[in-house]
Amino acid sequence: MRTDYLPYDLKTLWKEMEMSPPVFSPDQLRKEADKLRAGLSRRSIIGGGAAWFVIAAFVVFFFIFSNALERIGSALTVLGAGYMLVQLRLRPARVLPDVGEAGGVQFYRGELERQRDFHRGSWFWSRLLILLPGPIIFMMGFVQVFPDAAPFMWLDLAALLVLAVLAVPLNLRLARRYQRRIDLLDASQKGS
Repeated sequence: MRTDYLPYDLKTLWKEMEMSPPVFSPDQLRKEADKLRAGLSRRSIIGGGAAWFVIAAFVVFFFIFSNALERIGSALTVLGAGYMLVQLRLRPARVLPDVGEAGGVQFYRGELERQRDFHRGSWFWSRLLILLPGPIIFMMGFVQVFPDAAPFMWLDLAALLVLAVLAVPLNLRLARRYQRRIDLLDASQKGS
């Protein structure tokens, strides 16, 4: 059986959900949609602010450093951060429109699907693969110009790679969380 590998409390929750799926009232749906929108707005502001900071810093680095690798790395980092801004711009937090209950459920489900897809698949992998090369190339150029700083650059590179590796399970966990919300919403629709 599919639930044999779930911890005991999840098995219980799964069985209870099959017997009596939760029902969302329009007020609960609006609260959930507002909570989603507020979280997305906060994450977009933080992510956008970080991307703008990276863009500003690497534009300055492009003009300060004359090594070709440093300049290429700076340009690629600016492009990667710009790509992140575009992705954030394509998934703005939207307000639940004043539509009927069925339309509200469909809207909320669509928003959950958009966020799930942002944290997995091509959206996530393209973001990760476009962001990584720039700083790596910049660090290689920096070590060419300042060989004494190589140990620090190796530490920076290791930290960057650790963060990139950690980003994978964190984003996939967020995608699974959105999928669970979608499943719960679907179960509530079947039950009502």
